[in-house]
Amino acid sequence: NPDAYENEYMGVANGSGGSVFDNVTIREITDDEIKEFDRIYHGVDWGYYPDKYAYTKSYYDAGRRKLYIFDEYCCNKKSNKETYTELVENHGVTVNDLIICDSAEPKSVGDYKSYGLFARGAEKGPDSVNYSMKWLQSLNEIIIDNRRAPNCATEFMEYEYDRDKNGDVISGYPDKNNHCIDSVRYALNNIWKKRGQ
Repeated sequence: NPDAYENEYMGVANGSGGSVFDNVTIREITDDEIKEFDRIYHGVDWGYYPDKYAYTKSYYDAGRRKLYIFDEYCCNKKSNKETYTELVENHGVTVNDLIICDSAEPKSVGDYKSYGLFARGAEKGPDSVNYSMKWLQSLNEIIIDNRRAPNCATEFMEYEYDRDKNGDVISGYPDKNNHCIDSVRYALNNIWKKRGQ
């Protein structure tokens, strides 16, 4: 894939029309498909207002390098206890599900742990945003069910590189309108941090 090579190894911002993700497919992910998902990834990007809280649920097919995003919960002005209750009561999260959260809010991670959830902060490091975003871009396909995860669908489809005053694409990833994207990055932290992935 010359475009992926150019972007990942040469640092060229080459999304079509400035789009960061040109590997997104929007379609229904059926209940039958979900029954076959053997390892589910849960992520949380903390927010209150104006930034939104974003929880995502996804499945990664490593053999085919396909990511399936099939559940989300987004809100504003909700306490950690309220979002915890929503995840448990309406999104099927259990005490055995590892939830990888934004580590920038250790108190919030601690709150989730105190409620009994298996939560931990994402491992970050130098260039982790760039590396994880390039990893997402390199996947063969990111499949999003826009009925089950409408905010994810919107963010992944509309996320674009910034442009300079001449209209030229600027490399780097804008830190705006990306709460679901960040939630997905955190959820898959254990995968993209492995060497060779």
